[in-house]
Amino acid sequence: MIGYSISLFNTAHSILARSASGGGFTNTLSMSLDGIDDYFLGASTYSELDGQTKMTFSCWIKPTSATTSVIASIKDSGSTEQFRVIFHSSRYIIIRTHTGSGRDTKTANSSITLNVWTHISFCLDLSLSLGSRGKIFINGVDATSADSMNQPSINTSGGGLRIGATDVGSLLPFPGLIDELAIWSGTDQRANVSEIYGGGEAVDLNNLATAPQPTTWQRMGDLATWNGATWTMTDVNGGYVNTSVNMAEASRTTDVPT
Repeated sequence: MIGYSISLFNTAHSILARSASGGGFTNTLSMSLDGIDDYFLGASTYSELDGQTKMTFSCWIKPTSATTSVIASIKDSGSTEQFRVIFHSSRYIIIRTHTGSGRDTKTANSSITLNVWTHISFCLDLSLSLGSRGKIFINGVDATSADSMNQPSINTSGGGLRIGATDVGSLLPFPGLIDELAIWSGTDQRANVSEIYGGGEAVDLNNLATAPQPTTWQRMGDLATWNGATWTMTDVNGGYVNTSVNMAEASRTTDVPT
């Protein structure tokens, strides 16, 4: 019976992966978070970034209010974050891999427009010279205003991947829509950001011409399932599971980046 269950899981996962790739790719659904207490909680410790010196993060956001909030985060094994993507009330993005004072990459104030879909890519290579290790791209264009990443590698995780909030300090829930969130562990994709951005609409991240498949790709609204109480999202490549907290069935919306 155990072997049969595993077989069923692998078959289902294979179907999900195929549906997110190839000629059948579509993007018709995203997730809307209320900025009060909505978020997605990782079902297990997210360890894909542990000890890495390179990574890439990508997602689409449509913030509805200028409130300092968290788009995605992973707690480290101590009391701080391993990784955090922040939308600041001054409408800029700041990305933090916490280790002492050298931990931030940010964009300039007002680099994000409210109520408009915007693509964010963050690329990290800790082997590069100080000041150029982290880069943030907004809609495919380098928008980095400062970078102080100085750690030798990314900390060890102590928690799950949260989407739309953090578990380090205040919840800081994100107000708005999130779609197509992806992480590449161990690779810096700054040379391929334009292709990942796709010219203004979501693209099939498993079938890019130059960039490899992401380690984790949460399709958000597409492929999410509702059980009558919570949403469950399983990433199409690694099988990582996120479940919703305080979200309604109506949280899934047809508003997507186009």
